Amino acid sequence: MPILKNRLVRPLATLATTLVAMLAAAAPAAAQNYPERPVKIVSVTSAGTGIDDYTRLLAKFMSQKLGQSFVVENRPGANMIIASDYVAKSAPDGYTLLLSGSGAMAANPFLYRKLPYDPMKDFAPIARLSVLPVALIVPGSSPYHTVNDLIAAAKAKPGKLNFGTSSTGYRTIISAFNEAARIETVSVPYKAANMLLTDVMAGVVDYSLVEVSAVTPHLQGGKLRVLAITGPARLPQLKDVPTLAEVGLARNALTTWVGLFAPAGTPPAIVDKLAKLALEFTTSPEAVAHYQARGSAAYGASGAELRKGIIADQQVWKQMISLAGIEPE
Repeated sequence: MPILKNRLVRPLATLATTLVAMLAAAAPAAAQNYPERPVKIVSVTSAGTGIDDYTRLLAKFMSQKLGQSFVVENRPGANMIIASDYVAKSAPDGYTLLLSGSGAMAANPFLYRKLPYDPMKDFAPIARLSVLPVALIVPGSSPYHTVNDLIAAAKAKPGKLNFGTSSTGYRTIISAFNEAARIETVSVPYKAANMLLTDVMAGVVDYSLVEVSAVTPHLQGGKLRVLAITGPARLPQLKDVPTLAEVGLARNALTTWVGLFAPAGTPPAIVDKLAKLALEFTTSPEAVAHYQARGSAAYGASGAELRKGIIADQQVWKQMISLAGIEPE
C-alpha cells in the first residue's frame, strides 16, 4: 500500500505544481491585455458634484490611456454605503472600481453597528488621488470675520448659534470642533450638501464645516466666507485663510481624501497597472486644473500608503466620534 500511495501522490503533486505555474504565467498576460471590455467606476456621490466631476476626468484619462471605455456609475446614498457595498460584492476582475473617500473607509465603521462591508478586508486599495481640506464657513453677511469672533459669540450665547451638517461624518467633525473650542451650539441636519450651502448663504445657518471643493464656486459672489481650513498648511487658492491649527485648534487637522479601490481579490498585476495610471493622472493638466479650481490638492499615494492612511484615520475618527458622543446607528 505505501508504494501505491506514493505513485498517486507524486502525479498529483506534479499536477498541482503545473497548475500553479500556469496560473502565475496567466496573471501577467491577463494584466497585459486588460481591459478587454468597458470598465465601470462607481462614484459614491450624485452627478454634478465636485467628486463626480473628478471621477469623470479620471474615467476620460483612463479611457485615453488604455483604449477602452471607463464609464462612471453614480450610486449615492446612505453615507456612501450603497456604492461601497455594491463594489465590495462585485467580481474581483478589475471591471468594477470604486471612487470613494475617508467617510466610507475610515468613519463609517464607527458610525454604524452593522456595516455591510469591511473597509480593510473587502477592498484592494489602488491609489489615493486627492486630499480635500475642510472649510469652516459662515454666511457672507455674517458679523463673524475670524474663528475667534465665532467662538466668542458662541460662548456669549450658549445654545443660541446653530450649525448645519449634511452627514453624520460632518456632524462628527463639527462636534469635535465645538469640543475643542468649548462651545455649545445647535445642530441642524440637512439631507444634501447643496441644501445646506443654500441656507448658509441665506443666513439661515450660522456656520458649518464642509469640503473646500464645495465652497470655492460660491466665494466670488461674496455669499460665503471661509474663516479657516483643516489640514497641515494653507491653500494657495485661499492664502489669506488660516488653518485651524494656526488659531489654536490643532486637534482639527483632519482632511478628507479621495481614493480608487477595487474589490478584494483583484489580480495584483491589474491593481498595479491601474495604480500607475491613477498616480499619473494626479499630475495631469486636467487634474491640476480641477485641484486649483476647487481648493483641493493631489497628494497621490500608493495603494499600500492608502491602506496605512485608512488605519491611521480610523483611529482619529474613532476618537472624534467618541468625543462627539455619537452612538452608532
